[in-house]
Amino acid sequence: MNHNIYTENEKFSPQAWKLLMQYRLSPELFVSKERVSEEDIEAYIQAHEVPLPQPLSPIQQVIIKNVSEAAKKPVYRIYDGIDATLLRAHETKKLTLTVWILKLIAEAMMQNPSTRMTLDTHTYQLWPNASISLAMAHGEALYMPVFKDVNKKSAPQIAEELKAYKERVRSGRVLAANLIGSTFGISNLGMTGIERFDALVNRNDTGIAAIGSEKQGQISVTLTIDHRFINGWQAAEFMQTIKRLAEDPEFYKGAIQ
Repeated sequence: MNHNIYTENEKFSPQAWKLLMQYRLSPELFVSKERVSEEDIEAYIQAHEVPLPQPLSPIQQVIIKNVSEAAKKPVYRIYDGIDATLLRAHETKKLTLTVWILKLIAEAMMQNPSTRMTLDTHTYQLWPNASISLAMAHGEALYMPVFKDVNKKSAPQIAEELKAYKERVRSGRVLAANLIGSTFGISNLGMTGIERFDALVNRNDTGIAAIGSEKQGQISVTLTIDHRFINGWQAAEFMQTIKRLAEDPEFYKGAIQ
């Protein structure tokens, strides 16, 4: 469409021209009118149910790209739950459930090496430590910052790192370097009351644990697993490790130190 044959002042009021541009409408739609007002544009929009174009922000473009790539992964799912008794007993204002889930998944990853793998062109790469991406949202922005070497950190150290990432997410200061280096992910929507959900596997991760709400003393966990890395038996063993650690008092004792 050729907007150059019209000017804002000769045919369209300033408000009408602004609305015309926002909705990406052709001025030629109003060629029969001598003067076009904002009300004329609004009436056309309503009569023809014209949607308002919403430009994609940089973070939305990244999200779309990541989700599109994730949808191509050959995944399957395992549905189970973990006993919440000791998790809740050790939960504090600082050592939140998310902190304990991060530590729990990290320790389970150390006992299940397939969860610490990435795929190179011709080889698998087995990483020595458990680095985990965690879904964190603020407004329209969704980030997956990476907690590096979680198995080497105590629960209080993880809590401090989580606090710092929350501030970065709130202020939009998450760096590209903060989003790489994981091999497994966590998405926790349990605090919203959602009992169970599926989560997309992030970037090059082998899988992700979707943490739902607690019901009758059980916290639901849905594992979405990339079959290129982890077969069904390995995924079941990983889930059993998570469940066993959640009920082990020694796990919590060691995580505090």
